[in-house]
Amino acid sequence: MREEASDAPGAWRLTLHQNPNGYRFALDAFLLADFVPSETTGPIIDLGTGCGIVAFLLARRFPGSPIVALELQAGLAAVAQRNVAHNALAQQVSIVQGDIRDAAACFASASFGTVVCNPPYRAVGHGRLNPQSEKAIARHEVAVTLCQVVQAARHLLARRGRLLLVYHPSRLAELCSRLEAADLNPRRLRFVHPNGEATATMVLVEALRGGRDALEVLPPLVVYQAPNVYSAEMQAIFQGRALAEGR
Repeated sequence: MREEASDAPGAWRLTLHQNPNGYRFALDAFLLADFVPSETTGPIIDLGTGCGIVAFLLARRFPGSPIVALELQAGLAAVAQRNVAHNALAQQVSIVQGDIRDAAACFASASFGTVVCNPPYRAVGHGRLNPQSEKAIARHEVAVTLCQVVQAARHLLARRGRLLLVYHPSRLAELCSRLEAADLNPRRLRFVHPNGEATATMVLVEALRGGRDALEVLPPLVVYQAPNVYSAEMQAIFQGRALAEGR
C-alpha cells in the first residue's frame, strides 16, 4: 500500500503516514482531542483509531497515560503501528487490531478511565456508500453501529469514566437516548458550525459512566471566520492550544 506523510501543525510534533486513496483524518480528530478535559484519567482507549491520529494527539496531551488504539481494518492498523514507531510512541501507545463489537472479549470490564471515538455518522441506506472500503467503514455503519459503540464504551469504562465522541447533530437525540440507556450520562455538548451563519455539522459529546451531573451546553465552535480562513479558536486548536494551556 502506497503511503504519504502529513505533519500535524504547531506544537503537536507528529508526522502521520496515510493511504492517499483510503480514509484520511480531518479536523474532527483535532476537535475531539481538544475536547477531552485536562482532568481525564487513564488508561485511554481510542475506538476505531484509523492511522492513529486521535491516540497520538492524546499521547502528546497526556504523556503519563497509557493509550490503546483499537482498529478493525488490518491495513489501517499496520499504518498506525508504523506511525507509533515513527513518532517514538511505542512506550505509550499500543495498536490493537480488533473489532469494537468484540470489546467485551478483548478487554476486562471497567479497565479504562477514558474512551474516545469518532464513529461512523451515517446509518446504512442514508447517503451514498463509498466504493472504497476504508472510507465506507469509517463513514457508514457497515461494520459497527452506534448502539454497538455505546455498549462497548459501557463495558470498557470504569465508574465515573468519560466517553468523548464527535458525531452528527442529526442523530444527537438517538445518541443521547442510547447513552442514557447504558448509564452513560451526557455531561457536556458543543456544536461545531462551519461559519457563523451555518447550522451545526458536528457535535462534541462527553458522557460519564454512572454520572448524574447536570448537562452543560458550551458556546458553539465556529470553524471558519471567512471563506478558507480558520477562526482564531480553530487555529489555536491546530496549533496545540490544549498543550499550551495544559488542559
